[in-house]
Amino acid sequence: MNPTRWGKTSPARSVSFWGRFLLFWLVISGLGTLSLFLFLFRFFSSPLTGGYGASFYALRHLAEILPSVVALSMLAYVLLVGGGAALLCIALIHRIAGPIFRLERALENCLDGEPVKPFFLRHGDLVQELASAFNGFVGRLREDRQRWTSVMENADRLCLQERETCRVEMERALAELDTLLSRYR
Repeated sequence: MNPTRWGKTSPARSVSFWGRFLLFWLVISGLGTLSLFLFLFRFFSSPLTGGYGASFYALRHLAEILPSVVALSMLAYVLLVGGGAALLCIALIHRIAGPIFRLERALENCLDGEPVKPFFLRHGDLVQELASAFNGFVGRLREDRQRWTSVMENADRLCLQERETCRVEMERALAELDTLLSRYR
């Protein structure tokens, strides 16, 4: 099996996909970090007004609410970045698992006796090599099936002659079919 015959995905396409994936991840992380920074900056940038006593009182009470502010801001950060990462991973899994599921259905249909059909992917699916390999297999199976049919039809046509010729031709056809089927063992 020659991988170039299957139409392997070009490295440029793979690199561009992973580049976009990394860019989206960096954007999500950057937005989460920016929102955390803006929240904490807004909270901590209020000026301390009044004299020494008022500043001391403000700083003393700041220590009481600081754990809840930090916890709330970290929770918001985790939810924003974690939610974005989850959506990004779900999209990635959809691009991989969807084609595998459809290929499994195509194989089940084949096992149920339906005609073997080529397998096509949606735009943006990631397992192009799998679809190309399956379609290559389907093409080869069709070619082999045509050869098997032609061998049997030829033997059947020659059987219309005398009995001895029929027997020899059937034995030759069975030997040829055995050879042709040997690659599927």
